[in-house]
Amino acid sequence: MADLRLAVIGDPIAHTLSPLIQGKMMERLGVPGSYDAHLVHTEGLGDFVKFARENLDGFNITIPHKSHILPYLDGIDTYAASCGAVNTVRVTDGKLYGFNTDGNGIVSALRLMGVSFQGARVSLLGAGGAALSICKKALEMGAKSVTVFCRTPAKAAAMAEDPRVTVRSFDQLSADSCGKVSDVIVNATPLGMSGIDSNFSDFSFLDGTSAAVCDIVYKPAETSLLRECAARGIRCCNGLNMLIYQAIYAFEIFLGQSFNRDDMGAYLGKEVRKALGQEA
Repeated sequence: MADLRLAVIGDPIAHTLSPLIQGKMMERLGVPGSYDAHLVHTEGLGDFVKFARENLDGFNITIPHKSHILPYLDGIDTYAASCGAVNTVRVTDGKLYGFNTDGNGIVSALRLMGVSFQGARVSLLGAGGAALSICKKALEMGAKSVTVFCRTPAKAAAMAEDPRVTVRSFDQLSADSCGKVSDVIVNATPLGMSGIDSNFSDFSFLDGTSAAVCDIVYKPAETSLLRECAARGIRCCNGLNMLIYQAIYAFEIFLGQSFNRDDMGAYLGKEVRKALGQEA
């Protein structure tokens, strides 16, 4: 097998765990090659694309280029197109094909909790790129409804086009509008993330809930939201499995074949927690 030449781009990029995760997958599967992180500013995206066409087999994309990459693509997956964002690009014969694996990442994270979007009433906190990807996947998987809570409802316009989606202001978040009427609650905001000053003002929206809660933040391992869930006996998980599984799906795209995702997921979970100092 020829060496697989892969990369990840973003700005900033120093924090990325992608080289660790993808490198461990290559090592475990015996796939020769390299996976490098590239700091790419917006004005340099075109130059990187030219480099990628000539030198890479694929690359991942993080903030702020998930939508900026769209004009450079020669083809795009249907789900990624609906999200208006791409996090994985396969390069074939110099042509760029875009995919978005975030949705499959959240579905896998929920599955490991014994939870599904199918027929679920979903409350989604946030309206950024990750939230849009999750909303699209929830609807694709047959969610009964999705209620989006965000600070700027206009940002959720693309989500509100579906009749199953209701958009509310973040200050309308309450037990009656969220906790008591949800089967799944997903926090897709950075609230509670390490290095972010902002946090939830209170957690009364969890009152009376029987929902499963997923916080896509993975650092710290236990956010204030997850601590509240644990204290209330609510099923919950952080964003580590979403991070790992979206990477697994991306690597399958690069490799052009599938493998045992759960075996790989368990292995990567240990390796990433070790790297983050979050060993159980």
